[in-house]
Amino acid sequence: MQNLNVRRLDMQQAAQIYTDYMQQDFPPDELKPFSMIEAASARGEYECLGFYDADSLCGYAYLLRHGSGYLLDYFAVRADLRGSGYGSAILHMLHDAYADASVFLIESENPDYASDAAELAVQQRRLRFYLHAGCKDTGVTARVFGVEYRLLELPLGGTHTPDTIRRVYMQLYQSILSTPRYQKNILVR
Repeated sequence: MQNLNVRRLDMQQAAQIYTDYMQQDFPPDELKPFSMIEAASARGEYECLGFYDADSLCGYAYLLRHGSGYLLDYFAVRADLRGSGYGSAILHMLHDAYADASVFLIESENPDYASDAAELAVQQRRLRFYLHAGCKDTGVTARVFGVEYRLLELPLGGTHTPDTIRRVYMQLYQSILSTPRYQKNILVR
């Protein structure tokens, strides 16, 4: 892990990771069409990052941006490397790389809405990972296209009030969705 480095991905590389990894790493109801990622990227509202140990992909982070606020839209470590410290190392790299961001948010599935014991265990494990890595539970929840989330914050020198979190989060989604799509599919509490 001593050679871990980050690379900004071009759209061809981002599409390859979407096809090779994201479609396996995320349930279909959480995965937006790649065309939406591509369009937001073309407008400067989306960043796709790959994390490499030497030249081997270890993980990826896709981020939605509005102004100086960020949402970690997709984040995963390659399945065969999970539990080996790469996830925490990547979060620390993101913390350093986005230290000037006003707010850095993370969606984690809300275990209160798990449909069964297996899903509950996975969602609790993800939440524990983020909290153990230094993220803070904001107390804000959201339903995004039918998926329930808890909003976490990667503290970059401080944390924000729930009202600020809600405002930034809503702005992030309003930047990529039409008003009717936003009103139909996004509920922030």
